[in-house]
Amino acid sequence: MIDNLKFDIRLYVLITSCDPLKIFLYHEGIVRFATEEFKSGCLNNANIDNMFIHLTNYAINKDNGKFKHSKNALDDEGHKRSFQTVMNRLRTQGYDSDTLLLQIKDIIVKTMLSIQPDLLHNYRTCQPADRECSMCFELLGFDIILDKNLKPYLLEVNHAPSFNTDTPLDFLIKKQLLFDTLKLLGMSVEEKRRIIQHMHDMKHQRLL
Repeated sequence: MIDNLKFDIRLYVLITSCDPLKIFLYHEGIVRFATEEFKSGCLNNANIDNMFIHLTNYAINKDNGKFKHSKNALDDEGHKRSFQTVMNRLRTQGYDSDTLLLQIKDIIVKTMLSIQPDLLHNYRTCQPADRECSMCFELLGFDIILDKNLKPYLLEVNHAPSFNTDTPLDFLIKKQLLFDTLKLLGMSVEEKRRIIQHMHDMKHQRLL
């Protein structure tokens, strides 16, 4: 816990190809905190139903009057903080944040490797003519939790992560995430024209 609050980490992973498997981890993410303190041994019948203590979902905690917004990506307060801010805090407190990041990357890679054969099979079934296996992309939300020894665990993978920007921190991180995704994919007017022309040429060739 941080400040006696439970939290989870949302990281963004871009998949641009399934053969070869190409995985990109965005450098920033969002850490979501519960809004009521959890103290060791405090789990009892009186508070078991208090979701503000035990759950970190933003959709739940935003309704608590104690919810506090972070002013910017460097703000070390609030119930939504940037991933880099939390990593910097762990680093200054003497924790091995570099090893933690490597372990998180390992979780992401192994998770994607576990589904790569099925992903490739489904892709080739739907797009048999595309031998590069890069016609589609997916932007995933990986949710990570840490135990008291700073060991990361995969909580879930969201295939449609929220891009709502109802907090200043959301807007700052998600806006740049989408910009960087489009740059990485090479999307441009020129590329669109090239693909349309290629499709036109293929159609003309089939007619001949």
